[in-house]
Amino acid sequence: MKGKVYLIGCGTGDPELLTIKALKTFNKLDIALVDHLISEEIIELLPNQVKILYVGKQKGKLSIKQEEINKLIYEFAKEGLTVGRLKSGDPYIFGRGGEECLFLVERGVEVEVIPGISSAISAPLHAGIPVVMRGYATSFSVVSAHLAGNKFNKDWIPLLKLKNHTVVVLMGLSRVKDILEEAKKENINLNTPVAIISNASRKNQKVITGKLKDLVKISKNAEKPAVIVFGEVVKLKDKLLKFNEIHEILQGEAVWKNS
Repeated sequence: MKGKVYLIGCGTGDPELLTIKALKTFNKLDIALVDHLISEEIIELLPNQVKILYVGKQKGKLSIKQEEINKLIYEFAKEGLTVGRLKSGDPYIFGRGGEECLFLVERGVEVEVIPGISSAISAPLHAGIPVVMRGYATSFSVVSAHLAGNKFNKDWIPLLKLKNHTVVVLMGLSRVKDILEEAKKENINLNTPVAIISNASRKNQKVITGKLKDLVKISKNAEKPAVIVFGEVVKLKDKLLKFNEIHEILQGEAVWKNS
């Protein structure tokens, strides 16, 4: 089989954060299968001759199933095409890149995986929140609140009890009620600092901070895609985020947008 597939991590949306290798690979492609979270600025970097197929899965909207995406990639590679699978963040961090790669290599397709910057660490950074910092957190966890079949993942909730620890939650905005309910069942400190970062690194980035007990309330002002951060490191935002990035105040909670 002469075709080749590149699983390309495209980061959080800012084209300047795209890796040099990813950008160079764009020029090799015959066709690109694009997730719905890939920004238009990054899509515009694809050469004109590259055919673009949108295959991203978005909750509540008609989309292509993962199994069908796997088959599409395989069929294009079998035709001898150089295929790019553009994925938000990093392909192997809750991006199902591992599943796609395994499906292809088991069928004899050559695959190369290009890392991308994950929102799990870059979203907090863009909000002025280091996931680890001496005196605040010596470790961190990255979890998903979403399981297959649209089920809620609650297994990580006890992590919120750990001292000097940061918990970063992906795909959690639609599950804030479940998170708060389970946190109460686990006797988690409801004054735990929390930040919700929407559209990290993009022009419409927004950061809302508060406490765990107010998670449902503050989430009403947040937009998808969003990353939720729990831990004492959230308190560093006011010190580390530039003052000229302050855009507005919503209901007593600080909200930042990129200028």
